[in-house]
Amino acid sequence: MNKKILFLPDAGPNNPFQYQLIDFLKKHDFQVAKAPSGRFLATWKAIRTHKPDVVYYDWIQSFILGKTLLITLLKCFLFWFEIQYLIHIRKTPILHTLHNMRNHAGRWTKIEHVIYRYFLRRCSRIRVYSDSTRLKASRFFKIPLDKIYVIQDVPYHHYYPNTVTQKEGRTNLNFSDTAFIYLFLGMVKPYKGLEELIKAFKELEGDDNYLVIAGKGDSALYEKSIEQQIDNHPRIVFHNAFIAIDQVQYYMNAANVVVLPFKNIEHSGSVDLALSFGKPVITKETIFLQKILHHQQELFFRKGGKSLLKTLQKAQKIDVMAVGEKNYQVAEQSNYKDLLKFFRV
Repeated sequence: MNKKILFLPDAGPNNPFQYQLIDFLKKHDFQVAKAPSGRFLATWKAIRTHKPDVVYYDWIQSFILGKTLLITLLKCFLFWFEIQYLIHIRKTPILHTLHNMRNHAGRWTKIEHVIYRYFLRRCSRIRVYSDSTRLKASRFFKIPLDKIYVIQDVPYHHYYPNTVTQKEGRTNLNFSDTAFIYLFLGMVKPYKGLEELIKAFKELEGDDNYLVIAGKGDSALYEKSIEQQIDNHPRIVFHNAFIAIDQVQYYMNAANVVVLPFKNIEHSGSVDLALSFGKPVITKETIFLQKILHHQQELFFRKGGKSLLKTLQKAQKIDVMAVGEKNYQVAEQSNYKDLLKFFRV
């Protein structure tokens, strides 16, 4: 039996990435426990409850950032104490996946950088998603390269049901066979660039083009803002709800392309999900995505506005089935099995 791993924080059902990673590890005889981030001393409480051999942090922002400067400073101090306790008292190895250099909301970034660098330099192993991020993280946080590993996620087609046809998906969502459907699926948050997408789509000509935005907003205020920007447009559909695991296939298989117009992106589970369903992906051009999706160059944009609009137009001129098949192969042929070595610390 492999060692017992404690996952922090428990992302809940809204983050299948974490759940399928846990499922993958359990299938290979790891013991896995989860615990929520809580407000204060969440690590301390989880360690006392689960007594793990290894602690894995999926992210640490919820442990160190608060709504006010005072709360942030207090959380950072307590987190520093917990890491000291793990290393010097418990002597427990710490593993981590570095998703982004800075938090998406841009809160308390200078404080975040200090505590994040402290944390990363005390991790036994760190996982990133590309060679460019590996080099960037090493320089930015002053971490030795030999503790940073480039390993992809477990492909989502190992987790999500995918048995319905495009016709069944469209029937379920009330779309015709001739419609060209652009899909955004995921949590609706400000950093994901939906404002630019809605604006660009409204300028797209064609009565049989549709934009589907499917996902729960991170706040009622932001949901209302998105609804106001859509302004009852006849060809924009906003399904403002969490999309259940067994329902994702209807949206993905109904769509022609997936659109992820993120303002800032190092890595995204939404991209991985689209690849696992064999979908072309319209998204912002980054070094990482250029490397893995070099075969769909025409679907990258550099800025919003006209650049995004032109990319939406180009999507209707390509062989979306052929691009989707290549994207599926990208997902399946990744090095995700190296995760087993990563966790055997």
